[in-house]
Amino acid sequence: MTTYDAGEVTLEKVREYVWEIPREGGMRVPARVLASEKLLDEISDDKTLEQLKNSAHLPGVRKHALCMPDGHQGYGFPVGGVAGIDAEDGCISPGAVGYDINCLSGDTEVQLSHGRRIPIADLATRFEGEQAMVAGETITRSPIQLFTASGEQPVYEIETTTGRRIEATADHPFRTPDGMCPLNELEAGDEIAVRPFRGLEDEDPHGRTILTEADFADQHPQLVRALSQRGLLPLTTADESFHRLLKLVGFFTGDGSFGGEGQTWFYGDPTDLEQIRADVREIGFTPSKVYSRERSHDIEGKTFERTEYSFKTTSKALRLLLRKLGAPVGKKIESGFTTPWYFEHLTNWQKALYYSAYFGAEMSAPAAQHEKTLYCPKVSQNRTMETADAGRAFLRDLTTFLEDIGIETNAVEAFETDSNANRDVVRLRVGVKNNSVNLVRFFSTVGYRYNRSKQRKSAIAIQYLKTKGREIARREAIATEARTMADGGISIGEIKSAFEINERFIERSIWSGRSGRPRPGSEFPSFEEFRASCEVAEDMTIREGIVSIEPLGRKPVYDIGVEHEAHNFLANGFVVSNCGVRMLTTPLEYDDVRGHEEELVNRLFEAVPSGLGGGGVFEGTVEDVEAILERGMDWALEHGFATEADLEHCEDEGYRPEADAGVVSEKAKNRGKTQVGSLGSGNHFLEVQRVTDVYREDVAREFGLEAEQIVVLIHCGSRGLGHQVCTDYLRKIEQTHGDLLAELPDRELAAAPAGSQLADEYYRAMCAAINFAWTNRQLIMDRTRDVLTDVFDVRRDDLELLYDVAHNIAKKEVHTVDGEDRELYVHRKGATRAFPAGRPELPPAYADVGQPVIIPGSMGAGSYVLRGGERSMAETFGSTAHGAGRLMSRTQAKQEFWGEDVRDDLRERQQVYVKAQSGATVAEEAPGVYKDVDEVIRVSDALGIGERVARTFPVCNIKG
Repeated sequence: MTTYDAGEVTLEKVREYVWEIPREGGMRVPARVLASEKLLDEISDDKTLEQLKNSAHLPGVRKHALCMPDGHQGYGFPVGGVAGIDAEDGCISPGAVGYDINCLSGDTEVQLSHGRRIPIADLATRFEGEQAMVAGETITRSPIQLFTASGEQPVYEIETTTGRRIEATADHPFRTPDGMCPLNELEAGDEIAVRPFRGLEDEDPHGRTILTEADFADQHPQLVRALSQRGLLPLTTADESFHRLLKLVGFFTGDGSFGGEGQTWFYGDPTDLEQIRADVREIGFTPSKVYSRERSHDIEGKTFERTEYSFKTTSKALRLLLRKLGAPVGKKIESGFTTPWYFEHLTNWQKALYYSAYFGAEMSAPAAQHEKTLYCPKVSQNRTMETADAGRAFLRDLTTFLEDIGIETNAVEAFETDSNANRDVVRLRVGVKNNSVNLVRFFSTVGYRYNRSKQRKSAIAIQYLKTKGREIARREAIATEARTMADGGISIGEIKSAFEINERFIERSIWSGRSGRPRPGSEFPSFEEFRASCEVAEDMTIREGIVSIEPLGRKPVYDIGVEHEAHNFLANGFVVSNCGVRMLTTPLEYDDVRGHEEELVNRLFEAVPSGLGGGGVFEGTVEDVEAILERGMDWALEHGFATEADLEHCEDEGYRPEADAGVVSEKAKNRGKTQVGSLGSGNHFLEVQRVTDVYREDVAREFGLEAEQIVVLIHCGSRGLGHQVCTDYLRKIEQTHGDLLAELPDRELAAAPAGSQLADEYYRAMCAAINFAWTNRQLIMDRTRDVLTDVFDVRRDDLELLYDVAHNIAKKEVHTVDGEDRELYVHRKGATRAFPAGRPELPPAYADVGQPVIIPGSMGAGSYVLRGGERSMAETFGSTAHGAGRLMSRTQAKQEFWGEDVRDDLRERQQVYVKAQSGATVAEEAPGVYKDVDEVIRVSDALGIGERVARTFPVCNIKG
């Protein structure tokens, strides 16, 4: 075979395992793929070749744009891609190092905490400190840890059966019944998860002070001190605690009471009370357990028993604060309470916190008045004649709020009721008008807080009313078209046959006339029938069918990342979805470890923090992070986490002198200060392995490897800090060098011209992130040494670092190009440096044998240790593969594999013990997700860019 047809791309065979895409169009150099035909079949199955061609357009790219044998589709630049770009007249590209794609159009509304929503583009300058709503086991909030913005990308619009719409890029993931799935794998008829509740538009609460210590001057100083110590005095309208207090006061107004000895009681369903207890704890007070007792009731002569659930707090300070904030004192029927005095200073979404909690306690739940018509949700109060005016004022304020946000209400009604023994009583009532559009607006923007039963029913009601509205609109369109056809002289028979609908409906539409819109047909389900078939998940999401997916052209797109392990957030009501390696050698043999695998994996999992978010071996200050960024492994040595020998066996001795903490953002540093010494998530892992095969005994001896030896592989990077560095500079480059981006075929290649201020700053920031990554892996290795010396009879001095090599970087290196030595930015995205013997950059221990190259495989196929090949400098800028290379996306992996099954199968069939933060993580990294690592290594070895030394196989593995 002399050519390979990959659809729109044809590759020409240069020699065995070397395929070339000739220059065409704006390509500055040819592109080369290093692969066997088997691997090429897999590489050509996605956008890898297109991205490789695009990378050949980068200014200053020399010789060839390259794809290693493990190559697969990335963002802009393929994973497994290598490019040498002139450091004088070329560019440096964060996109060719690695970053996350942006995927939602700018007007997509993200749901934030406290029932707010905001266009995603508006989060650009304020995402720090914000919390997005996440659909996990339940609906919850999670800090937003990153924001990315990009230029225009092709976007598509999804429309669902109820008319819900969202615009996203083709690879943006959506939650389906089978897990997260990218848009380009969805089609009409598929189901996706939506949350019917939308919330209200976000507004700035301005932080007006409403309570200070002066407002408590007549109270015991101890009570005032208790509030001040909890950050509740002074209290402003922007305080997080204030928002929780609004909900508590609202619910208390409906279903709370004050008792003796400072007691404050809340009554409700046990599950709902747990939410209220959580908010009480969040503002600094201790709630009691939930109590239950049997109560007898007599209503209009009917007696019945029911269980009453409640909890209390005994803090006099909290009770005093709630009273100051407008909680009714004494019997509500005669207390004279009205709307809290500070409401004139609140935004609508803040008022909704109070009212939705009150509605959760007091308003009637969605229910059918007739088969296909819902009741008007109502709230009522009993008041004495003396306090009736206060009650009317309270309800008028309530209706004014609802009308301000576009929700119509009925007039406040008053009814005579039985008078009690002491005074006359009047019953006041108001309701939300029950036309469908009005009810949907109410249920989806205000609804019921602290009441999951009513929330569940309102979610179903929204879906029902929207479905009903779509059906009425369909029938109305048919009626209009039928009349038009009749006016045009078409016979009634032909008209009837043109539509799939009851013939009587056509006749009435043409001849009888109809006042108003048509009703849904008899076959349309009643609310109760719909409710019985509509499943609401614990996170209050509902499955909804896709009607269409249509291209919309190119638009600017954005993305956010949350800390929550669910990796999703709510956008327009849809649920959408978020290195390097070293090897430690030991004197242990496989027989020494057998029988201790489970203990070992558990101990390592406890010792090494993993998963998304914060938590590391070392949690310091921003100043500590700056020292790590500037000094790398030297910092670890000074603080007792490393030895001199560790530095000697690390690429660049674990230190990039160009690093500059001053060009790393405070956001990146703050993310890094809680993550030093942590694995993170994704494909990062710590794996105990045994050496199963030795191919070059002479080289293996120099590397300290022998058959059946136990080694430890650590694969992770610079965590959130490095991601933030990339995000920060992508944004700056897009703003400053848009002219260069406009010349490139893909804006995801985002590059800054060599010699520009941004190119220099990004390089110094990236070097700082490399220092951080080396230190991160070093602290993990230090913890690993602790575990191994504790579990086995080994000395720390005998646990030696073989080598640490960086992935996903751009480094200034001197290479021969067209017979001249030139300084290049060598971009390696998912590729490994593989220098042969004799290069001055190598540590003395390996100067005569070549650089160790560590290639992780999958959990079921093993890994490899190579050495830098003699041909690597001429062929690949001193590079080779960095892993097996993915065959399928993480979303597809979770659809194909079940984490617990993968874990059990590895343990039973291959005696590999795996532990992870979640089953989904294991599924994402299942052996079947990856290419054949043996084939990847065979090609690397045959080409002489990375020569086989030894093969290892997992014993136990921990993943983030």
